[in-house]
Amino acid sequence: MVKRAVGIVAITALLVSAGMAGAALAQEEEATTQATQVAEDVGNTVCPVCNAMIDEDNKVAVEYNGKIYSVCSGDCKEMFLSDPETYSALADAEVAALAASEAADETALTEMEAEKTDTE
Repeated sequence: MVKRAVGIVAITALLVSAGMAGAALAQEEEATTQATQVAEDVGNTVCPVCNAMIDEDNKVAVEYNGKIYSVCSGDCKEMFLSDPETYSALADAEVAALAASEAADETALTEMEAEKTDTE
């Protein structure tokens, strides 16, 4: 009977220590995952809250949904955080419009160069 009780205690101790090791491993994996999930800088240059140009030297960063948005002041950061869905959408729209404009400019430049080559 004593041997059986010792065996049960030993098995219980092994299971508990295995559970602790598993929990420690899970915590380590979570920390590694969080460390590799670096927030992406959206790159907006206009404050989505007050529509002012953002001074690179004084910009304030706001992280939301894995992205970093820029605002022009601490007050605008507070406003951004009061309604992050609206302000992040405005910043995303600004960045998308800028990218579309740059793509259009590049296309126009390529077409002008092609026309110039055709006329020569």
